[in-house]
Amino acid sequence: MRRPQPRPEDRARGPLATALAAVLAAGLLAGCATTTRLESPNRGTTQKGLASWYGAKFHGRPTASGEIYDMNRISAAHKQLPLGTVVLVKNRDNGKKLRVPINDRGPFIKGRIIDLSVAAARRLEMFGQGLANVRIKVVRLPPKKRRLPISYPARGGREARADRNRGSGFTIQAGAFRERSSAVALARRIRRELDLDNVKVTRGRGVHRVQIERKRRQAADDVLQRLKNAGIDAFLMG
Repeated sequence: MRRPQPRPEDRARGPLATALAAVLAAGLLAGCATTTRLESPNRGTTQKGLASWYGAKFHGRPTASGEIYDMNRISAAHKQLPLGTVVLVKNRDNGKKLRVPINDRGPFIKGRIIDLSVAAARRLEMFGQGLANVRIKVVRLPPKKRRLPISYPARGGREARADRNRGSGFTIQAGAFRERSSAVALARRIRRELDLDNVKVTRGRGVHRVQIERKRRQAADDVLQRLKNAGIDAFLMG
């Protein structure tokens, strides 16, 4: 059901360069990843293989569960797990972990075991590279009566509660960097070239994020579109 999502850097290359890069990347990852079958959907069952992600092309379309796909929420597609199952995904390349609910079918490419939403890929820090070696573990089986939505917001816990308490509205993230200087440079560019206000650099878990706040959804969507038109890979945080 899902189609492979090209990596961001591939979009700027020619067809031949893109094809060669894809073959090389797949070969390198395949060399260090072994795909295992998921024998049963029981709690505690594990599987290893490659994870990919899918984004804007499918944003707003129905998933296999009937839920509308929102790339900015946490969700994933799997070929056989019951819809509504929650798996713990571990990025074996960097150790990042995330609980992800299954609400769609795919990926249907040999060697790939799970197709993540954009938000989930970002949380696991594998968005830029496109593919990652992962281990998934079933941590919760679906309820007898499935309810929508199955996905959940990318922001949770204390961050989400704080936002609700202060009524902060909507946050657009324009970039995330290890180096603060890179984040500051992007923030300056946005202020200078796009004449946007409320651009700030925040820090959490060793990552510097460039974010823009808007109180209304329409205003947030407008900012998001302006950033994308400027070639900035921004997204609306859940």
